[in-house]
Amino acid sequence: MSSQKLTSSDVSLTAGLPRAPELSDLELSYGEDRKFIWSVARTLQLLQAFRPEEGAMGNGDLSERTGIAKATVSRITYTLTELGYLERTRNRQYFPTSNLLSLSHSVLGSFRIRQLAQRKMQEIANLAGGTVGISWPDKDTMIYIAASIATTSDDLMPEIGTRMSMAKSAAGRAYLSTLDDDALRILFARWAVFYGAEWPELEDRVRAAIADVKDKGFCIVEGEWRKNVRGVATPVLDRDHDTWLALNCGGPAFDLDRERIEADIGPRMVHFAQSLSSRP
Repeated sequence: MSSQKLTSSDVSLTAGLPRAPELSDLELSYGEDRKFIWSVARTLQLLQAFRPEEGAMGNGDLSERTGIAKATVSRITYTLTELGYLERTRNRQYFPTSNLLSLSHSVLGSFRIRQLAQRKMQEIANLAGGTVGISWPDKDTMIYIAASIATTSDDLMPEIGTRMSMAKSAAGRAYLSTLDDDALRILFARWAVFYGAEWPELEDRVRAAIADVKDKGFCIVEGEWRKNVRGVATPVLDRDHDTWLALNCGGPAFDLDRERIEADIGPRMVHFAQSLSSRP
């Protein structure tokens, strides 16, 4: 997790993320499913194609990125614009509007753990001089659903909804420690393809982190997801959704030293996660 500002060498953290399944993948899974509504799937695929670092996109760009026929893309963008979920620029490009935030409000409201954790998250963030967050697993990524930043920091706090790599982040590896061998085998097989030659060494680090969580309750990742950032994470159970999440803390490596994490921040995070997990 990061409390650093984005640098020119780190403009797009999403560039290294596995992408959402393409339509061809969905066809393999749901091609014979008569209950599956393809118009809904295509619309959601199109909305997922927008990325915060890239701005507005034209129908041709959206078609190329999603694999959806341009004529279909045009109908979808027209409909979403008429409904107020997209806005069209003068040069016929589109970008998501704030109306989409209303859809996320009910989602965030269902996470009682956000309210339960907020005060203690802020306390740990202040103590560490960095950021603390809770993230939800989604396919190959972790999505922030809550975040706090030290009151003394002028750095950027991760935005709710921001994704990070499950394989390369402390949060992701903490979550992976909760999965059984079969689930890990499926993920690792997919990542072997996605990460290619990088995967063998990455797999060793992932497995070592999983072992750390099982041994001492937390794992540490240094500079893999964000350069010069050290992060620590532990799994936390969201009893309302019966789902394992991750509680993580991070900051600049020069400020958040490993010894301090091992002796104080890490155990403190584990104790906090256990108290959240045991709440009725």
